[in-house]
Amino acid sequence: EPEVVALARFLVKSGACVEGAGSDKIIIKGKSWLHGSDCAIPPDRVEAGTFMLAAAITRSCISMSPAVPSDLSCLINKLRTAGCKIRQLSHDTLEVSADSSSVGKKLSGFDIKTGPFPAFPTDLQPQTMALLTTCNGSSIVEESVFEKRMGHVSELLKLGARVQVCGSTALVFGKERGSCFSGSSLVATDLRGGMSLVLAGLAARGTTEISGASHIDRGYENLELKLQNLGAEVKSLACPL
Repeated sequence: EPEVVALARFLVKSGACVEGAGSDKIIIKGKSWLHGSDCAIPPDRVEAGTFMLAAAITRSCISMSPAVPSDLSCLINKLRTAGCKIRQLSHDTLEVSADSSSVGKKLSGFDIKTGPFPAFPTDLQPQTMALLTTCNGSSIVEESVFEKRMGHVSELLKLGARVQVCGSTALVFGKERGSCFSGSSLVATDLRGGMSLVLAGLAARGTTEISGASHIDRGYENLELKLQNLGAEVKSLACPL
């Protein structure tokens, strides 16, 4: 995973002995002390990928920076397959266009199977499923990293999505089978599944209320403000004591 490679690079600069970062085997030789060093924290590829999916599910155009395109190549390829237009504006800036003037009125469904990098990231699986319910045709989502990572499906169904789950695989029916979101009251029970509900709510008619937002806040800094800056009508509600 890119994050593991970045961490290993920092530890080595600090005097640690770490070998094999980026492979399927890492060897760590303990040391009695480390020293300070400089470290540039890499951009959060899951957050960048989430905003790319936000552009697609709302049929909008969003540019984002910083982002590392090579870390998002699998998602970029899938979104292009769906019909999105993605441009690299600079070495760390991406633009995702899914508005009608760029791609027409339709996005097509696609299949995903999660796996270790560079395969499709499991932390983008729930958000991608939300998108697929708004695309034309049927799609297959196969989760091969974690067990029981389909908890968000029951909440998507409340919005009007059509998804059938069998074990770790989901069959997602897109617009041709009548999947169209309408606002509802939902419950977020985990970080990525909760974010999929936010994306679905952005694309839904009417108002969607999501409880359990603290799960989402763990992985997305200033999410409310960022979405508001993009034009979304989002606000946090104080929980009653």
